[in-house]
Amino acid sequence: MKILDFHTHAGDFYRLREDIQELLTRRPMEQGVDITLVLSDPKHLAKYIKSYGVEVGIVFAECGPGTNFSIDSELVANFCKNHEMLIPFGNINPNFHNNVIDEFWKSMKMGVKGFKFYPADHSFDPNTKVMKDIYQLCDTFHLPVVFHTGLTAQKDTEQKFIRPQIFEEIAAENPDLVLILAHGGKPNWHTEAVDMITKFENVYVDTGLVEPKNWETVFPNLEKTSHKILFGSDFPVCGSYKVLLDKISDANIQKEFLENIMYWNGKRLLQKVLDKQIEIMPLLHKKLQSLANNQ
Repeated sequence: MKILDFHTHAGDFYRLREDIQELLTRRPMEQGVDITLVLSDPKHLAKYIKSYGVEVGIVFAECGPGTNFSIDSELVANFCKNHEMLIPFGNINPNFHNNVIDEFWKSMKMGVKGFKFYPADHSFDPNTKVMKDIYQLCDTFHLPVVFHTGLTAQKDTEQKFIRPQIFEEIAAENPDLVLILAHGGKPNWHTEAVDMITKFENVYVDTGLVEPKNWETVFPNLEKTSHKILFGSDFPVCGSYKVLLDKISDANIQKEFLENIMYWNGKRLLQKVLDKQIEIMPLLHKKLQSLANNQ
């Protein structure tokens, strides 16, 4: 089965906070697989996920307390460089980056293809004006926006800004912006996530850390919703890729729906936005050159 994984992570394992190191090692890997290498070395990550049929992996930055602010857009862009199957998504944290607009342009210069934001983990309201300015820029340059939704495992969070409905205003104000609700609101707000993907053409969910045996329960009516669901492993938090794929196989999801979730939905969506990004590249280059000339 072909796979496009819309939710993976990378970074220097030994720069992560202790509780995040524990999180990444909580679920066992295959014998002989060193998670510190797979997380930290793009050659190892690409080889590992490719061995399970993954053609493309979206790799998220996360510049927050749990990573000791080490996994920024630059790290992930450099991590994915020279590895065509790895697609970098940047991160902007308004509680860390003094000027989020400057960080956006810095990330664009590095070559990110989208952004993931962590309002819960990074303790910020996603509906502030300055963040809405970022979403508008993402819309202009056809950059998908991913939000963490649902409970977060980080030890120092207040579990605020986690419900999918919080992002309804953003989806409504930016109807052409691709907006992805990571984890589909796990574990208590899947209904809100399904309401969002049903109401808004531009909104999707990913399956990160949602048990495969529950997919048809928490994302009901797959006949109507399966085209809005993207496979995301949340590797390496998920542990062994083999174990995850075995669970998916055991869930006995109808073949047509499963193939769309695991590959075709992500393939069509990613190809669409990347094609649009190529079309608008001259405008991006002009803007970056203008910024460079004004420095």
